[in-house]
Amino acid sequence: MATRSTFDEKSSLTTLLQRLQGLAARMKIVQFPLHDKDISIVGYIAKDIQQLNEECIRVHLKLETETINSSILRHQLQFFPDSIHSEIASAIESARQSNADELNMLQKKLQTLNQDIGLLDEKQRKLTKQNAILHPERDMVRTQHEEVISQLNQRMADKASKQITLNETRDELRDTNQKIVDLETGIMILKEDMIQERADARREKKHLKQCVHDTTKKTKRQKEANMAKRKELDVLKEEVVISENELSDIRKIIRRHEANKVRYENQQYSFQAQLDRELKENADLKERGSELGKHLLQMEKQHLLRKSYLEQNLTELEIQMEQTNHEFVQLEGTWHHLKEEIEEASQNQEISGCKVQDLNTVLQTKKEDLTLKANETARMKHENDEMELRMKQLEENHQVTVQLLGKQISDFRDILTREQKERFDLQEKRDKLTREMDDFKLAFGKFMSEMNMRINKAKQEQGDLSSEGIKLQKDLHTDHAMTIQLHKDMEQLQKEFDNVRNNLDDAIRNLQTKHKDLERVLLDKQKQIKDISPSYDELEMLFEEKTKDYEDKKKSVVYLKNQKNSLEDATARGKREIVKLSNPSPIGMKSTTLMPQVVLRQELKHRRTRALSKMKEQANEHEQIEEKNFQTGKKLTTVLQENGKLTKGIKRLEAECISLVQQNNINSTLQGSLNDELILQRDKLVMGWRKERSMQKESSGRDHILLDDITDLKKRTDKREQKIADITEKLHNELVVLGQFLTDVAQRRPQNTSHGSKSFTDPRPPTVLKNYLESCRTLSLHSPHSTFQENAGD
Repeated sequence: MATRSTFDEKSSLTTLLQRLQGLAARMKIVQFPLHDKDISIVGYIAKDIQQLNEECIRVHLKLETETINSSILRHQLQFFPDSIHSEIASAIESARQSNADELNMLQKKLQTLNQDIGLLDEKQRKLTKQNAILHPERDMVRTQHEEVISQLNQRMADKASKQITLNETRDELRDTNQKIVDLETGIMILKEDMIQERADARREKKHLKQCVHDTTKKTKRQKEANMAKRKELDVLKEEVVISENELSDIRKIIRRHEANKVRYENQQYSFQAQLDRELKENADLKERGSELGKHLLQMEKQHLLRKSYLEQNLTELEIQMEQTNHEFVQLEGTWHHLKEEIEEASQNQEISGCKVQDLNTVLQTKKEDLTLKANETARMKHENDEMELRMKQLEENHQVTVQLLGKQISDFRDILTREQKERFDLQEKRDKLTREMDDFKLAFGKFMSEMNMRINKAKQEQGDLSSEGIKLQKDLHTDHAMTIQLHKDMEQLQKEFDNVRNNLDDAIRNLQTKHKDLERVLLDKQKQIKDISPSYDELEMLFEEKTKDYEDKKKSVVYLKNQKNSLEDATARGKREIVKLSNPSPIGMKSTTLMPQVVLRQELKHRRTRALSKMKEQANEHEQIEEKNFQTGKKLTTVLQENGKLTKGIKRLEAECISLVQQNNINSTLQGSLNDELILQRDKLVMGWRKERSMQKESSGRDHILLDDITDLKKRTDKREQKIADITEKLHNELVVLGQFLTDVAQRRPQNTSHGSKSFTDPRPPTVLKNYLESCRTLSLHSPHSTFQENAGD
């Protein structure tokens, strides 16, 4: 259907185009009022229609392809949903895997970046450290390089100036040989003027020499004064160092006393705790004693009740056995009495055993306290050893600092020796200069060339003097800076001294308060010992009473043993009598008398067995009592030994209290000596400060005097230069006049003579005197005194 529609559309378009072409042809052929533009529009419409046709064909083709694709997709949707789901799942898994891989890669990159950042940070730290180390070296090398370059430039400038001066002197030497003849005529005229000028120059030279000599003397005096002041400052510094060392020793002593104080306080606390424990134990023992007394009263009451009950039983038995055996009843009563006494003894023994156990517990607690004390003493010894090691280390550090200070002192001494050598060299140079000036005076009367050379030397000497003046000004500035620095150091030392003094005052106050606290604690301890001593006396009395009771019990046991033996003998006798009584009756007696005998025999056998069992029990009880007595004796010996140890510990504590009192007295005396030393050091520092202020005032006055002298000398030199400049101008004018005169004379001479035949077209070469005058003028214009004046103004 689509193809048919397209075919119909094509046929209709072709017919329409044919009709338009025919219309265009008819419009050309038939004469209508139409232009060529209208005809061309028809052609354009045909072209546009063809283009629209082509676009429609394209659109139809695209529509057909899209319908085919949509049908394919519908088919896939109908028949291939599982494949699509699997593809979607695989795509999702691949996307997830790709995302996971990308995340892993990014994490790895982050880890590597973190590692790189850490490495870069480490490198940056290393570089910063190296830069911190190398920057000052770079700056130092730069400064050295700049100094070397400036020195080279200075040397090159000096070399160039010397080369120029050498060239000038060489030219002047060449010209002098030619100008000597011309100067001979002028020398005779200028001799008188030169003689006068020489006299003025000699006077001025003497005056300058005297001024230079005065300045040198003043500089020497100032340097000597500076050396003396420096020596005094060194002495003051040494005294300050000695005082600091003494203060460090005092601080060490104070620390040692504080450590001893802490140790004694700890011992005091431990002894206080021990006393509290012993008081508690004494209170517990008293309570136990009261409880034991109550228990004894209860046991006595029970014993009395039991005794009454047994007596009643005995009366009943005596009533039954009155007719048969009165002696046996008596023996049985005595036996019951002995049994009761034995039971009382056993009860007393049990009570004493309980007491012994209590004493054992007390002894064990005291032993534990003693072990704790031993451990504390060992710990204190270990701490003392550590403190001694620290003291040794501090001594070694002090020795090292002393050695370093000694090295510094030796270096400063070397520097001083170098400065002294430099001063000696400067003095030698000064002597050489004075000798050269003397030589200049002697050789001043020679020819004009020597005069010029000596004047140049005088100029050079003047430059040296100006440089020396600049150096002196620099030395004055450095001395002034040194005095300011020393003043600042003195103020800093004064502040440090004030701080040290305040710290020592605080430490002394703390020691005084601690001393008072220790005295109070000692008084409290003494009171406690006095309060506890009667309890110890009571315990000793109790111990003596217990020992007496123990001896009495021993005696009673021996007495009971004797009674036992006597009772055994009595029982044997009673048995015999019973046997006699149990013999058969004689012939003729009735059988009725046999029945009570049989009953008595049975009772005797029964009671015999009971008596034997009771005898065995008594024997076992006696053995136990003896063992317990032996153990209690051993415990009593240990108690006595522990009491002896306690008494020794109390004596040791009293000795330590006495040593504490002595140590407090020593500390108070040491405190007084330290206060005296502090007062002396303060007075010394105040005196040194006053001396330093007076020295500073003297040095400032001398500096002002020296500056005034230098300004006067500069003014005189300026006046002298002005005079020399005026004289040189006069000489130049006179030389000009002489030259004109000589030219006039030469022109007036006849032409036939040798002098008159010379041509005067060329100008006359300048004389040596003229050159000298010009050089003096230039030097006066470019003199270095301007810089000297600026430095003096500064």
